[in-house]
Order: sequence, then C-alpha cells, then structure tokens
Amino acid sequence: MNTMNMMHVTWDSGLVVASIFIAFLASFSALDTVARFSESRGLNALLWLFGGGAAMGIGIWSMHFIGMMAMNFDMPMGYNLSETLLSIFLAIIGSVIALWTVFRHNQITLINIFLGATVLGSSVIGMHYIGMGGLRISQPIIWHKTPMILSFIIAYAASAIALWLAFRLRNNESGIIFRRFNAAVVMGVAIAGMHYTGMYAANFSESMTVLPGGLGSQRLTIWVFISTLVILGSNLFGAMIESQIRVSRMASKLKESNEELRQMALHDPLTNLANRTLFEERLHEYIAKANQMTSTFSLLYMDLDGFKIVNDAYGHDIGDKLLVEVAKRLSQVIAISDTFARVGGDEFVLLSNASSEHQASLLADKLVKTIEPEFIVESYELRVSLSIGIAMFPIHGGEAREMLFNADSAMYHTKNSGRNGFSVYHTSMSPIGRSQVQLKNELWRAIHNNELRLYYQPKLNVTSGEIVGYEALVRWQHPERGLKSPEKFLPIAERTGMIIPLGEWVLNEACRQLAFWHQQGAEHLTISVNLSAQQFEQKNLVYIVTRTLGQYRISPEKLILEITETTAMRYPQESIKILKELKAIGVQVAIDDFGTGYSSLLYLQNMPATELKIDRAFINSIGHKETDPRLLSMIIELAKNMNLNIVAEGVESEEQQRHLVGLGCNIHQGYYFSRPVPPSEIIIAATKYQARA
Repeated sequence: MNTMNMMHVTWDSGLVVASIFIAFLASFSALDTVARFSESRGLNALLWLFGGGAAMGIGIWSMHFIGMMAMNFDMPMGYNLSETLLSIFLAIIGSVIALWTVFRHNQITLINIFLGATVLGSSVIGMHYIGMGGLRISQPIIWHKTPMILSFIIAYAASAIALWLAFRLRNNESGIIFRRFNAAVVMGVAIAGMHYTGMYAANFSESMTVLPGGLGSQRLTIWVFISTLVILGSNLFGAMIESQIRVSRMASKLKESNEELRQMALHDPLTNLANRTLFEERLHEYIAKANQMTSTFSLLYMDLDGFKIVNDAYGHDIGDKLLVEVAKRLSQVIAISDTFARVGGDEFVLLSNASSEHQASLLADKLVKTIEPEFIVESYELRVSLSIGIAMFPIHGGEAREMLFNADSAMYHTKNSGRNGFSVYHTSMSPIGRSQVQLKNELWRAIHNNELRLYYQPKLNVTSGEIVGYEALVRWQHPERGLKSPEKFLPIAERTGMIIPLGEWVLNEACRQLAFWHQQGAEHLTISVNLSAQQFEQKNLVYIVTRTLGQYRISPEKLILEITETTAMRYPQESIKILKELKAIGVQVAIDDFGTGYSSLLYLQNMPATELKIDRAFINSIGHKETDPRLLSMIIELAKNMNLNIVAEGVESEEQQRHLVGLGCNIHQGYYFSRPVPPSEIIIAATKYQARA
C-alpha cells in the first residue's frame, strides 16, 4: 500500500457507490430469477437457470471492473481483451454451475452448499485476479498475502451465503420481496467486500508504466454498463413477461375453478338434484318467460311426512339414503323439461309447465301416489308420505318470493289437514290468517314468558381433544306441545318478522351463558350464534352486538356470528360492508352451510370472515361411492388458502372424522361427539373431551 500511496492512487467515490449498487442489483435479479427457475420445468427451467447465472455472473464482473476503474492512477489504464473476456466467462459459467449444483434437488444440504460455494467462490476469485492481471502495465502487481487470503475466505463465505439465501427465498410467499431486498443487500456487501479486500492486497510499483493497446478505460466502462443493463434488463423484462403469463394462467385456472365450483354447487351433493340457488334462478327464468308469452306455470312445494321419525329412529345415514331413493322415485314421474330441486332437509320443489290447476293437481296426485309404496333401505322397510302445496303463476303470485311463500303455505295447509295429499293455494291459507296470528302471539309469549331454551353443541379440536367452543341452538319449550325443535317454528318466525326479537334473545342468552363459563375459568371458550338473513341485514346489528358484549363484559373475539353462505351472497357488496363493520369491533364471523349455494370466489375472498363451516351434506357424502369427494377436498383447500378456520359440522362417524383429519380439518362438531344439550349437562371444568354424549 505504500507503493500505491507513492503513485498517488485515489478512489472515485461515485464509482465505488455505483459498483456496490450494481452488486446489489445483480444479487436481487439473481434471487428473483432462481426463484422462477425453482418453479419451472423443462426448457423454461433451463432458460431461467442460465438467465440467473448470467445475471449473477455479469453483475459480479461489472461490479469488479467498475471497482477497478474507481482507482484513479496518474495515467489512463488499458486492459487486455483476452483476460477480460476470460474473467466474464468464469463469472458466468461459475454462477450457472453453482446454481445448478444447489437447485437441482428440491432440498438443501451442506454438501450441495459446499460444492456450490466452492465453484462460485473459485470462479469469483479467478474472475477477480485474472481481471486484475489483465491490466496492461509494465511491471507485475505485488500481492500482500494476508489480505489476499482474506479475500479468498470472503469469496467462499459470500458464495455460501448467496446460495443459501437464494435457496431459502426461492418460494414466492407473503413478504418475499422485502426479504429478497434485505438478502440482496447482504449479498451485495459480501461481494463488494471480497473485491475491495482483493484490491487492498494489490500494490503497484512506482516505476510502473502503461503498455500501449488493449481496451481503454472509457471504452470498457461503456461496455460494462451496456452489458450490465442488457443482462439485468433482459432478466427484468423476462420476469415481467413471465409474471404476465403466470397471472393470465392463474386467472384462467381461477375462472375454470369458479365454473367447476359453480356447476358442482348448483346441485345438491346428496341427491344430485338442483339446489335452492339453481331453483331460484330457474324460477326467475320461468317468470320472465311467462310474462313475455302471457302464459302460466305451476310451482309445487313438497315435504315428506314422517321423515323425522325415520331420521331419529335409524340415524342420519339411513335418512340420507331414504332421501336419495325418494328423489329417484319422484324423478321418474317428472318431465325432463321441468325443474326438480331439493331445497331443505326433506323439502323438494318442482317447477312444472302444467298450465292449469287441474293439470297441476293431476301431477301432484301422481307424485303423492308414487311415494306411497314402502322403501327398502339396507333391509329396513320404511314408509313416508308426501304433502304438497301448489301455487299457479300469476294468480297465486306475480314474483318469485310470493309464489314460494304461497306454495309453502299451501303445503302446510295440507299437513294441517291430514297430510299425504295436496292443496292448491287459497287466500284463506295466508300467514296473516287466524292460525298464523295465533302462532305469532305464541312466539311473543315464548320470548317474554321464558319459554325459549338454548342448547349447546361442542366444537372439538380432535387433535388435542380440547373443546374450543359451543354453538348455541334455540329450542321452544311449548307449555302444551312440549319441546319444539327450531325447524318447527323458525320458518314461521322468519315469515312473520318474529325472527328479529327471537334472534336478539338468543344473542343475549348465549353471551350471558358464555360470561358465566368464563367466570368459572374457561376463558378460552367461544360461543357461536346463528344470524338469520333478516338479522344480518338489520341496520343496528353492530350496535346490538356491541351493547350485548359490553353488558356481559365479553371480549369480542370470543363471539362468533354465523351466517349462511346464501345469506352472505344474496347482496355480496352489502355483506362485505357489514362483515367489515363486525370485524372492526373484533367479532368473528363464520360462513355456515358452505357449499350449499353458489359463491363467487372473487366475492368470497374479499369477505372478512374468520371461519368456514362445511355443510353436513358434504360430511354425510363421505364414504358414499355415488358422491364425488372432490368438492369437499376443494372447499377445505380453498379455506386453507384464504386462512380461514375450518369447522366440519354434522360429523356422525369415526370414518368421517378420520377422512376429515386426513384432509386437514381438525375442528369437528356433530352427533359423533355430542348432541346439543342444555347448559345444566355441560361440565366446564373438563378441558378435554372424554366420551361421546
């Protein structure tokens, strides 16, 4: 260094900074490129390998020569073309071989890192010292051994760090750009450190002169910048093109998945009939066509009589198989041009081209008689009957909701008149009639006279055995007719508007019970409360929830409000707004009965929900050869990708439990663990689930 001082060697700070920046830029480009190499196959992978190696090699070489030109001698320097080209070749080929050594397998080992670092470090050392040897000077460079050896150590260490970081940051997970930026800084500093340590080892004789010929500094500077911009620019351009292609492919796959999900979700997974969503679409089409052609059609609302008895006596599995057989038998007498759908547990609807009450009555009578013969299900002889309500367009309703409402009312009229038959809608059957007013008054009495009860069904983490929370389910302890299940009164409550005060009572009672459990020491428990569509659309919903939480001093995250997929997607933009307001106060939201309707993936991914509950229909399909298991797997994978908690409801067998765990769903709820029970039967002190109730 004394010799250098005597020669008055100074450093151009601007070029020093530029060299370090190019080292950083090359490192960042290489990290991005090798990530694409890891994700590609065949020719694309080979192109990205050479692209990444060229980016790294040219970047290191450019940094080296710009660093050399940062040394200001008293004379203009020249460079031998052969040594200069050889140094470029060593930098590029060493980088390509090193990257291939590390990335040829999808796992990193010490041997791979050692081999890759040896190749890359040796090529960098060769590039540097051959490049320095390319100076056209009259006397050889005098090298100090200690900094020279130190530069070797830094080269190998920097190479190992660079390859290790490149491998670790090969996947495009969240926050990867920031981490690659930081890694590129580390790599750039390491590369620059090796170069300037090597430069420090070089000493030049005071009597040294520059030999004529070769590449001049100015011309070489231009080539360095051009080659650097070309290589790094090509990589950047290639990355942009590849990203556009990737985005295009992802959009195409998303569209295909959306269409596949739509097609699968428009049909009931158990019976393969149209579901409520498809039925409502067809109903609107029927109405539009009838209005255009001034024609009429009929809507038949059907409900099985005695199905609940079969379900309770033989279990849901037999009940599901009975529904499949009922659907098959009814389908045999329904015209192909008609729309036949399953819209509830044992409820079916039919859109028929029957254009008169007489024709619709003949069809209904035929359907009733078709169900009368016994069904043989797994050696059991089962009998059910059919109650049908008929509504004609337009005399019994000029729009979809009114027709459904009136056909449903006619069906209930059939049930109340002895079942196993059909009724054509008449205004005397209106819910504002005497019987409905009486039921509405009884519901008011139930709320104010403490006749409603909440039962609780546990949600279990089957991996740890811990009960993580409970779902609150309402029952009606009728003073004359005993305990009534929700399907007996909630539909009426929704029709009459009583669902709003009833829902507020459920929310209040569930939070009161949860506060009591928390006081007993079970502060980890959550409570899930179902919201009806009318409740969810209340303008003061957030106020009611906030007031109730404050009244019982419950942390908002311990309350989970469940809305059905159908409710969420009825007005998706408004739903997103409401969900964001609930999220703002800290309340969790679950999408219930997921998969029973058609959800746009675009809307669903924007909904700030925290939990997704898979509908029991998909759980019941496990193990059935006639059902397609792909949709269940697709739904679970979708929820995982959206970072949603997944809950499987309706788990009723060990086979279902094992299958769900295999798919990655560990939170289960269903009869296999416990039926809904009153709070008096729940022992909160037990943190682990011991036995099925």
